[in-house]
Amino acid sequence: MNNSASKVFKMFICFLLLSILFGYHPPSTYSASEPILSEKKVEDYLKEHKKDIAGLATIVIDEDEVIYKMEGYADREKQILVNEDTVFEWGSVSKILIWISVLQLVEKGELDLETDIDNYLPNDFRSKTTFEDPITMRHLMNHTAGFDDSYTDLMIHRPTEKYILREVLEEAAITQRFPPGDIVAYSNYGSGLAAYIVEEVSGLDYREYIHKNIFEPLHMTKTSIGSEQEDNSWVKEARGEVQGYSNGLELIEPNFYSIPLYPIGSAMGTVTDLQKVLQALLAEDGVPLFNDTETIETIFEPTLYYPETTIPRVANGLFYLPSKSQHVYGHGGNSKAFSSSFYVDRNERIGVLVLTNMKDESTFTSGIPELIFGEYSHVESDVILENASQWSGMYEPARLPSTGFSKVYGLFLRGKTEQSGSHQLIMNDFHYSQLEPGIYITEDGPSLYSLDVYSKHPQMKKVLSNTYSDLLYVPYYKHLIEWGGMILAVLAILFSFIYVIVTSLRRIWTKKHLHLFLFGQHVLNLLMVMNVLWIGYQTVSMVSYAILKPYLTLNLIYIVLALINSGYLSVKVKNQCLGKREKRVWIMTIVFTVILCANLLYWEFYY
Repeated sequence: MNNSASKVFKMFICFLLLSILFGYHPPSTYSASEPILSEKKVEDYLKEHKKDIAGLATIVIDEDEVIYKMEGYADREKQILVNEDTVFEWGSVSKILIWISVLQLVEKGELDLETDIDNYLPNDFRSKTTFEDPITMRHLMNHTAGFDDSYTDLMIHRPTEKYILREVLEEAAITQRFPPGDIVAYSNYGSGLAAYIVEEVSGLDYREYIHKNIFEPLHMTKTSIGSEQEDNSWVKEARGEVQGYSNGLELIEPNFYSIPLYPIGSAMGTVTDLQKVLQALLAEDGVPLFNDTETIETIFEPTLYYPETTIPRVANGLFYLPSKSQHVYGHGGNSKAFSSSFYVDRNERIGVLVLTNMKDESTFTSGIPELIFGEYSHVESDVILENASQWSGMYEPARLPSTGFSKVYGLFLRGKTEQSGSHQLIMNDFHYSQLEPGIYITEDGPSLYSLDVYSKHPQMKKVLSNTYSDLLYVPYYKHLIEWGGMILAVLAILFSFIYVIVTSLRRIWTKKHLHLFLFGQHVLNLLMVMNVLWIGYQTVSMVSYAILKPYLTLNLIYIVLALINSGYLSVKVKNQCLGKREKRVWIMTIVFTVILCANLLYWEFYY
């Protein structure tokens, strides 16, 4: 080989080595095509379900890539499209701000998660506790403080007063139903109590604390936390440009309500503002929300597991989302006309948030996170499956009100579990397959609600645990007696209605004499029923409990009058000469009146 050829050959070898050195990229778990694949998935999913969209904004953060999609209308009637300035209500996603605030104070050494919260509350604070065991902030974050929930004063249409957090908490119709740490019962009150502790420890109004320690550091200028958006006039005006819709895309009117316990669900703002919270929780060091890297890491460490399993359930106020990676935590939210979801996988550095102006929406708020994070994959184990029949029965949410008339809703929220084959269960038309004893999964519903865990309880006998709350076993005899009482009450109402109509017509046609006390009792029964229906209508219309008090008092007056009159009729029916048919009517009137009174007393439809 001559010198010239040798130089060319050496140059070629050097070029080849340099190409190998700088052109080679070692394999990694993250591929540049993955965000593109995720974006394609989201696009295809939105296209597939386009007919179900009122208005939607979703953001997926995959490492450093951001997928941002907006679809539909902020106002379908006025054809106002969703854009970057569209304001969405967060609903219970607002609670993420509470838990961030709590951990900020823990980081500063001003709050301890395992200390009795009485140490942080004023001495004259009117507590709702009934058990001697101390409640800690950890209990509040895990929703294991034992409080029930309330369906009154949760949302108010056209409020007449401004809300002070302490007063709302003290006036709440809440009771502590379970000992701390015993049962998981999702609690708006408990979360609001945590927000009030943030106020007491920091010395700042909760709204002021959130603005100073979260909104300002993250430059969130288009988000409000106040019940009337009094803390951000731009948001208040922008909210007026958005309407809310049902799953059938029908306008919900009115669709704006104030939340007295505002920390638990009043936050609203643009999707790009909420994105900043998502990015901060995905950031390696957690700056600017936290100063210590350990804090951001501990947020996503499980603080509660499903009973008798190693499956996470809650991590510092954030709920576990069953997924392929098994490291996803976050929160969903619903208001009167909006639905949202916010989930984070710090291990894979992936975050998903979805905001919609639709009530009780799950196609997107649950479907998109499941699409991105993948379906739950259970770790296989060599165990003998159990006979599923032991879990058959009726169950109702532990968070149900235990006092007051709104506890009647429990009748309609119960679910029946039935055995299907030896190792499967059916509940609410969902089929559940057994993964191992006590652990069941379904593919029929959203991944958020796919996992059910059954366990034995010393007092409650059987407990069904799912994402947000435990469901408690209801004995069949109790279920049948309660429904039987309700059915008899309906028959009593029909009887009174028919009696009044028939007797009135007979009076017109025959001029036959009316027995005033008998006829009056049936009229009184119908007036009471109308009053109960009005209470139900007002409750659904989200009026305050104070407005309901006069109507509930009327029911108490009815009970007194009805029982006195029934006593009088009982005496009369013995002394009067009545035909068999008339006597039967009198006796039925007395019995049905007592049944109506018993229902009012049992379901506490009085004040």
